[in-house]
Amino acid sequence: MIFTFLKRRRRDRLRARSFPAAWKSILNRNLPIFRRLPSSDQSELLGHVQVLLAEKHFEGCGGLELTDEIRVTIAAQACLLLLHRETDYYPELTSILVYPSAYIAHEDRYLGDNIWEQGDEGRLGHTGRRMGSLVLAWDEVKRGAADPADGRNLVLHEFAHQLDFEDSRTDGAPPLSTGAEYLAWARVMSREFEALRKADETGTPSLLDSYGATNPAEFFAVATEAFFERPRAMRAKQPALYAQLAAFYRQDPASYSAEAAR
Repeated sequence: MIFTFLKRRRRDRLRARSFPAAWKSILNRNLPIFRRLPSSDQSELLGHVQVLLAEKHFEGCGGLELTDEIRVTIAAQACLLLLHRETDYYPELTSILVYPSAYIAHEDRYLGDNIWEQGDEGRLGHTGRRMGSLVLAWDEVKRGAADPADGRNLVLHEFAHQLDFEDSRTDGAPPLSTGAEYLAWARVMSREFEALRKADETGTPSLLDSYGATNPAEFFAVATEAFFERPRAMRAKQPALYAQLAAFYRQDPASYSAEAAR
């Protein structure tokens, strides 16, 4: 109880700090979506960024020299997912590792029938429930931030996974408040997941990236990307999915979406 009180008080102090002008310039330069947010959301986001940067360890990998531009650009996108909600700032996450570009990971892949294959795989990002860390490719982070309406954003994708982990399961459902909310979530998400799987199997174009058909966890991450970057299209084509995500994130990105400029 005392620890919780001290943590809350420390975070209140961090959010109340004056946001460095140099960091604000980074946001205005690198994140077009920041400039489109309502002023109250901008202020809340800046406070969250202060907390996230203070609590998470950032590390440059593969020869990348870590800079404030890298840290602030990543943190601001991650904090977009936290607006308007009580948050513990990704409690399962301790470290954010940043490579200059795509990196090679050695992994064991399950092929079925108790057959496993070892091999190298090129990646742009990755996180896992038991990792305690999140890995990103900086060039892809910048690209995703620079175009807030293409439906692809690596930071939003990987941090959505972190939200999924908060209930100790990796099932495509972040922590919800009531049993009724879980039932509504499962009903909509399972229907939309199956629709994406069928679209992927038949080659039918879809608003969501076909990678979301991999499993429910990837579906939630891909849907989160589209919710923030293609909200007008999602609201028109998949209104039930948009409504579920809007209820969870407590946001209406269609009201400030960059889609209006296209």
